[in-house]
Amino acid sequence: MASIRLKGTLKKWFDDKGFGFIAQEKDTQDIFIHVSAFDRNIPRRPTVGDTIFYHVQTDNKGKVKAFDAVIEGAAPVTKKPVSRPKNYNKSRRSEGSWKLFVICAVLVIGGGSTIYSRIQSGAPLLPSTSITSNILGTSKITKKPSRYTCSGKTHCSQMTSCEEATFYQRNCPGTKMDGDGDGIPCVRQLCN
Repeated sequence: MASIRLKGTLKKWFDDKGFGFIAQEKDTQDIFIHVSAFDRNIPRRPTVGDTIFYHVQTDNKGKVKAFDAVIEGAAPVTKKPVSRPKNYNKSRRSEGSWKLFVICAVLVIGGGSTIYSRIQSGAPLLPSTSITSNILGTSKITKKPSRYTCSGKTHCSQMTSCEEATFYQRNCPGTKMDGDGDGIPCVRQLCN
């Protein structure tokens, strides 16, 4: 059930404190009003002499105060939404998403084909440079194309040269040629 707003004149207003008093049209008692009783979008602060339309309520301490108040002739300011074409955000978002998808697809396909071709050719996946040797903790010697391939040899007795033993130690898993752990294989037999 909606009640009718009362009408009064703002008799006192303390702008620095945010409250004042309304002189009622039909009663001698002034009504307390706080700035929070007005809509947040009022175009200006209340001033003495303004005609105020308001509702009255009694708080839990028994004091009568105004709420849901409006200033006559001062309609609340409503912000207009920024007008953009209907599909403005969608088109920009989808355009960026499409470009990102294409870039990712090219990178994945390019990287995958490079790895696949290296695996098919038997080439190592990491480039054999002195930089990768340093990162991996091996010596600074750059590797040159080798005539050896990992064919299951694991002991010094199966090797024919120090070069072959060094290749197996660096490139083939499961070798047992570095008994003292100094990084040089077959010290007693081939690499002395």
